Amino acid sequence: MRLPLENPATQAAEAPHLRRRSIFGKLFHGTGWLVATPVIWSGAHRIKRGWLLIENLFGLLRAGPARDNRFKTADKTAFDLQATAFSYGISVQQLEARLTARRKQTARLAYAAFTIGWVFLVGWIWQALVSPLTVTRIISALTFLPFCAVFFLVALYNALVNYQIRIGRLASWREYLATADRFWPN
Repeated sequence: MRLPLENPATQAAEAPHLRRRSIFGKLFHGTGWLVATPVIWSGAHRIKRGWLLIENLFGLLRAGPARDNRFKTADKTAFDLQATAFSYGISVQQLEARLTARRKQTARLAYAAFTIGWVFLVGWIWQALVSPLTVTRIISALTFLPFCAVFFLVALYNALVNYQIRIGRLASWREYLATADRFWPN
């Protein structure tokens, strides 16, 4: 006596329902993509997925890097060195040494970016005065000026960070520019 491996009733129920094709269906089987709309075979869904990827990446760029929450501030302005040192797992003296090193680093960066900005600005002025007056000269002058401004902004940012470390609290750029204290980073 042979035992079936599977139940024939289950096999019949699980088998796909075969449909008989018409003559028209037999002739044009597999060419349904020809009658599809141009939107489908143009790859619009891929374009939409790419657009969503770009939109998500742009959102991440606008959000910026996450702030390091380990650096603590008391009352949202003054640096809390003890809490910050504890969150980093170092002593207060080590944190103060790191802040001193960062202060020296920002001073060097501010002076270097300020010097490079002036060098490029003087070069830009020289080139604008020497080259013949053409449309190309005007376009190149206008496109190079933001490049010079970037160096001045980098210098201002590093000078602001240096100022914040120096006074031991958060400060805005307006407060930094209006300070009666020493303006130049040290």
